[in-house]
Amino acid sequence: MKNVVKAASFIILILSVLSCGLAGKLLDKGLDKGLNTQRASSLWDDVPRMDGLNDSPTEDLPVTIKLVLHTFVNVVLNSDKDQKKHVSTDWIFYNYKGNETDINNFYTPEKMKSSGNWSLPEDMKTPCMDGKDKGIPGDVCLYQKTENGKQQGLIIIALPTKEKDTPVFVYFLRAETEADPAK
Repeated sequence: MKNVVKAASFIILILSVLSCGLAGKLLDKGLDKGLNTQRASSLWDDVPRMDGLNDSPTEDLPVTIKLVLHTFVNVVLNSDKDQKKHVSTDWIFYNYKGNETDINNFYTPEKMKSSGNWSLPEDMKTPCMDGKDKGIPGDVCLYQKTENGKQQGLIIIALPTKEKDTPVFVYFLRAETEADPAK
């Protein structure tokens, strides 16, 4: 009887682990399907490049960053009750040998305004915040703009890693949709 209980417990443990992996894969595929997401070949012309950003790793975005992007699109770009018809998202990320708080000092409202006419999202007093308060272990900066009939949002996330050679990954996530003509 003890062996049957041990075997059943082991099978339940294996199924639990497999189902978590399957749930993660399904969530990842669902997020990819919900957004028209593609990797940018370089940082966009209207976003200044901070010194020390090294070549972008070739990996795909982690699921947690995809969740942040999906939430940002829904909260900022789809803030009205009607979902936008088409949202495209681009992303790129870099290795950075500095500190995650460096983005706060570099990506200032003044620099972003002069580089690409970026502004703060409505009701925000500062663009950058400590992500720890929001469940993200790094710093996050948010910007938006409306130009040429397009509403655009930009998220810059600096996340610390456990690697000595690359202490921080800096993610740039950009979303775009048709601007609401009523606004």
